[in-house]
Amino acid sequence: MDLQIAELDTSVIGERLGQKLYSPKGGLLLGMGAEIRDFHYRKIREVGYRSLYLLQPGHEDILDSSGHILSEKSRASAPNTLKAIYSKLLSKDKIEVSNGKKEMSALADSLIREVNVKMASPPDILDLKREEDYIYQHAINVAAYSILLGQSLHYHQLKLFDLALASLLHDFGMLFIDSEILLKPDRLDDAEIEEMRKHTILGFQHLGRNCFIKGTVTIVCLQHHERSDASGYPKAMMGEEMHEYAKIIALADFFDAYTSDRPWRRLHDMDEAIAYLEEQSGREFDDPIVQKFLRFFH
Repeated sequence: MDLQIAELDTSVIGERLGQKLYSPKGGLLLGMGAEIRDFHYRKIREVGYRSLYLLQPGHEDILDSSGHILSEKSRASAPNTLKAIYSKLLSKDKIEVSNGKKEMSALADSLIREVNVKMASPPDILDLKREEDYIYQHAINVAAYSILLGQSLHYHQLKLFDLALASLLHDFGMLFIDSEILLKPDRLDDAEIEEMRKHTILGFQHLGRNCFIKGTVTIVCLQHHERSDASGYPKAMMGEEMHEYAKIIALADFFDAYTSDRPWRRLHDMDEAIAYLEEQSGREFDDPIVQKFLRFFH
């Protein structure tokens, strides 16, 4: 890959951008190949990016979007669509909630149609995220990875649809967590960790009780931080106790989060994430699912 991933600081001024960047509303912020000027740098930082892909000298004319699972259009628009859906699912108006559920189904369908298990090459470009939109960009990526796994496991259409819905909603409970905790630039203390972990239960409860979303979908909100070796939360389940969708989404959630900038740390590169999955296969993560996932990278 003729790209370098760099931390967003003043050293990137004068370099050429290696990946399109989008605004929170889905508009193009800066095009691939553009020279990063001082005012670009300030705007990129303002909207919440912490890392950039830079083109390497001699390769300024090379790059397309083939390294992504999803199209540029989806990566630009789907997070904003999901944000609007989440807002409707939070509403006390039953019609709003109903409309949100319909729109969520349409989004799941569109992502399923787009993800292709027979990709010519593995995903090799990380989807860089804006800090304040992380929840929505993350959910779209987790859905893409989960659908990819579901297709490779030969899920029929109904199972694939439920898996897509579950992945889009897995972190819904984060909407109930204080933004000061979500955006804290330092590692969380023990009390804050416990508060953060409540997102699993809060998402499960709201989507079931207020939105009447079926249990095979909402159970993933509760279980996606469980681990096969019982080291997860909230119930420290063993792998055989976890729903199969939760096992898939637990892996996809980890992979995308680990390779994303977070307020308290820089992203890990794809090789580091793959190495961690190889090490934890059969421990934290279900071995057959890990092996299916790793096939996309070997």
